[in-house]
Amino acid sequence: MKRIISMMLCLMLCAALVPAVAEGNVVRVAYGYDPNTLDYGMSNLDTANFILTHIAETLLTQDASGAYVPGVAESFKKSEDGKVWTFTIRQGLTYQDGTTPITADDLYYAAQRLLNPADPKDNATFNFVNAEAYYNGEVSFEEVGVKKLDDYTIEYTFINPTYESAFTSTSLYAPLEQAYVEAGGEIYGSSSYLPLANGPYMVQEWLDDASVTLVKNPAYHDAEKAKVDEISITLNATADVTVDMMLAGELDIASIQNPLQLQTLEDAGFVKGESYSSTYQGLNLRAGGRSEETGKFLSNANFRRAINTALDREALAASVMNGYTPAWRLSAPGEPAYEANPDYRGWDTTANVELANQYLNAALEELGVTKDQIPVLQLMCYESQGAIDSLAAVQDQLRVNLGLETEIAPCTIQVMISNAMSGAYDLWWGGNEASVPDACESYLDGFRSNSGSPLRGYADPEFDALFEAAVSSPTLDERLANYAKLEAYFCDNAMCIILGWDAHYLVTAPGASGFYLKDGGDLDVSGFTK
Repeated sequence: MKRIISMMLCLMLCAALVPAVAEGNVVRVAYGYDPNTLDYGMSNLDTANFILTHIAETLLTQDASGAYVPGVAESFKKSEDGKVWTFTIRQGLTYQDGTTPITADDLYYAAQRLLNPADPKDNATFNFVNAEAYYNGEVSFEEVGVKKLDDYTIEYTFINPTYESAFTSTSLYAPLEQAYVEAGGEIYGSSSYLPLANGPYMVQEWLDDASVTLVKNPAYHDAEKAKVDEISITLNATADVTVDMMLAGELDIASIQNPLQLQTLEDAGFVKGESYSSTYQGLNLRAGGRSEETGKFLSNANFRRAINTALDREALAASVMNGYTPAWRLSAPGEPAYEANPDYRGWDTTANVELANQYLNAALEELGVTKDQIPVLQLMCYESQGAIDSLAAVQDQLRVNLGLETEIAPCTIQVMISNAMSGAYDLWWGGNEASVPDACESYLDGFRSNSGSPLRGYADPEFDALFEAAVSSPTLDERLANYAKLEAYFCDNAMCIILGWDAHYLVTAPGASGFYLKDGGDLDVSGFTK
């Protein structure tokens, strides 16, 4: 307890030394919503990801060239099979108070906390050896593949080969000071109990639903990285408000998705920069359906192909999916898996009505039924007008192009998630996050026969074999080559109806530089100049 009190006093003194308004170079950005929490184990919003990019340094980081470079770790080595990684931590590192040291204990605790079955975290991952067994209460944490070898050495043992990109994860590979986190209890990570930062910046002020201000962390080990004196973040700025703020000179950089708003800013002399995708949107499909009746059809590959081929993605993007690029495969442009195999196309972006009906007739023949025996399929979504309008357009296309009848089922976010996790849906309007280096652990693992979750409802040994070949690849090049086969199988069998990739553009005033996107779409503005 004395240590906690001492640490809190140090933090208060440190904060008191930070001026209320930073002088010099300030970069101003805006986000549509509050970060909700900055708890590394629970954060999952773009706003939080942006903040954590700047305040939490992980074992490895990514620079503007795309290279993975040392962060908290000064060096590392990996086993020949890529499953065992040993990191040597820089000595002399501290948190923002300048006195609390960062050691292997802090990384060991971060992993233990994330996997703690008594206090489940949204970002828990079971990639370590015995992680899932620990989560299920079958083994102790000492048997999990996370070992502190000494005060400045930590070792991770994975079920499958792992790559440098994994160690930029804030959830697992940024240090946490146990006494400080536990002193915060349930409010740790909130505006009233901020994380103990170890990155180039720290949170000076967080006004709920209004703004967040980041200032330089005086204890950070590489002062040259933090070229911006202050990062000012406006919260709850809708797309229209963001555009107005740019035009009024109140923002320095913005992420714009709507093509008309993008054109407005370009016409005003702003510069359209790099494009990126962070999610793909469409109809999540459960092969087992929400009932035995609908599952009979949705488990048939030709029936799924009929739905996939009957939808006109270009028409949807032009009408109800503003800001989305019509998708022609699973991997989105900018993802390593896409760039490794850029010429692959999984389907057309316009509807092919003739082919769609050929697929439908093949399905009916395989199932031994007639068209009038097809049940009404449910289209589940969150009760927002945008989601309902999008599904109305999908509903119309399926009726006109295939003669299929559907019903739209809007529901609260709680009911929607509950139905999805329990497998009580046919088609579910939603998005999935783009990931690095591919979609295996973050998405496709849910389609495995032995995934342990009713979310997708597939039992497909051929998919399972392709998935295992990808995740067990000893090198990244081999993984991406095997992933290409997995992606092709996924797309050929229409295992999910992906309609569009969100297309964001970074927009700035002329002459702005020093900002870049990391893999996965996280924006780094620590070197911003204008």
